[in-house]
Amino acid sequence: MIYVAALAMAAGYFLLFPIWRAQFLVEIWPTESWNAYWQDAVAAGLPLYPDPQGLTGNNYPPLSFYVVGIFAKILHVDALYVGRWLSLAGLLAVALEISAAVRILTGARSWGAVGGLWYVAIMARNSTTYVGANDPQIAGLAIMGAALVWFLKRTAVGRSPLPALLLMVVAGFWKHNNIAIPLAAIGWLFATENKFALKSTAASGVVAAIGLAACVAIFGPNFIPNILAARSYGVRTLLANVGHLQWCALALLIWALWAWHERRTVAAKFTALHIGAGLFSCLLQWLGHGVSGNAEFDLILALGIGVGAALAGAGKLPLSLWIGPERCRELIIIVLLLRLVVSDRQETALLLFSQDFRASLATNETNLLRQAEQVVARPGDVACATKLICRTANKPFVVDEFKVEEWILTGKASRQEIVEKMRVAGIEVFKETLPATSAPRTSISAWLWALK
Repeated sequence: MIYVAALAMAAGYFLLFPIWRAQFLVEIWPTESWNAYWQDAVAAGLPLYPDPQGLTGNNYPPLSFYVVGIFAKILHVDALYVGRWLSLAGLLAVALEISAAVRILTGARSWGAVGGLWYVAIMARNSTTYVGANDPQIAGLAIMGAALVWFLKRTAVGRSPLPALLLMVVAGFWKHNNIAIPLAAIGWLFATENKFALKSTAASGVVAAIGLAACVAIFGPNFIPNILAARSYGVRTLLANVGHLQWCALALLIWALWAWHERRTVAAKFTALHIGAGLFSCLLQWLGHGVSGNAEFDLILALGIGVGAALAGAGKLPLSLWIGPERCRELIIIVLLLRLVVSDRQETALLLFSQDFRASLATNETNLLRQAEQVVARPGDVACATKLICRTANKPFVVDEFKVEEWILTGKASRQEIVEKMRVAGIEVFKETLPATSAPRTSISAWLWALK
C-alpha cells in the first residue's frame, strides 16, 4: 500500500544517520559512557551501586547493565556498541508492537503498520541522542510495549492480565521511568470493571516490592540511596522542555479529532487513557532538572497507536464526508510527513550530500583517541567531561557530573566542597582541547549558504 511505502521510506531515510553514526567511537550523549562504565562493572564483577556519599552514582535499575554487560563479555565486543545495537533493535520492536496493538484495538492491519512506521520516523528524526545510542530507555520501552500487546490480547478474551503486568514489572527493572503503559493498563482494568483488576494489580505490586527487596539484598544498602539520588525540581525545567512537544502535537491533534467522534469505542477510550498517561508522565518528569527528550518516549509510543487507530477509523471523521475516507487518510499522512521534513536540522541530507559532514565524526573519533593517549600518560585518577575519553584510556569512573551538579543545586554540597573532595581523592580534571562527541553541524541552510 502506498501509505505504508511512504512512511517506510521516511523511516528508513531518517534511520540512516543514527545507523551510520553508531560505528564511530565518539560520545553521542553523556549517558552513553556513563552506562558503559556500569556495564563494564557488571562484566568485571565490580559493585554496581557505589557509596552514596561518593562522587559517582547510579540511579538506574540493574537489569539493563547485566544484559548488556554480560552480552558484551560473551561476544567480546565493547558494551558501548552492544548498547547501540540494542537501542536500534528496540526501536524496531516498538514499531511492531504499535502495529500489533492497533490491530487488536481496531482489527486493522495496514494502519497499525503506518502508526509503527510513523513512530520509527519521528524517533529517528527527533531523538537522535537516544536512537542508536548506548542507553536503556528504548529497549526498556520495547519490553514494556510487548507487555502492552500481551495485556490487550489477554483482556480482549477475558483472561487474567497478570502475566502481562508482571512483564511490565520486569521492564521497570530495566528502566524505571517508562510508566505510562502500566498506568494505562491498571487504569483500564478498573475503568472496565475487569474481574481480575484488584487481584492482578495487587499481585504485580507485591512482585515489584519483592524485586526491590531482592535488589537491596543483592546490592546492599547503597541501592536505595542511589536510586533515590538528589535531584532539583521546578516549573522552569518543565517550561524549558515543553516546546519540544511541537513535533508530536500534530499527531496528538489528529488523534484527538478522531477520538472525540469515536469516543464510545474501545479503541478511542483506551488510547485516550494511554495518551493521557503518556502526557502526564512526560510533563511530570520534565519537572526534574536534567530530564530531556526521553521523558516523551511514552507519549510518542501512545501516539503511534493513536495515529494508527485514527487512520483505521478515518472514515468516521467529518472531513471524510467532504473528501472521502481515502483522501482523508492521504491528507493525514501528507501533513505528518511534512511535519517531519520541514526543519533546518537535516542530518540525513547532510550525510548524503556533504563530505565535510561525513568526515566530521571520523575526525572527532581521532580527536578522542589522541586525547585518550594524553589521559593514559597521566598518573592516578582523571575526570573527563567527555567520559568516553577516560574510559578509552582505561581510567576508572571517578566523577559523575550530573550527581555533583544536583548536589550543588539542591544544597547538599557547595562547589568548593566538591573541589575539595576531588583534591583529597587525588582526582585530576582533564581539560579537553578537541571535540570528541557526535555533534556535527546539522543546519541544512548553513551548508547551502557555505556552497555559495
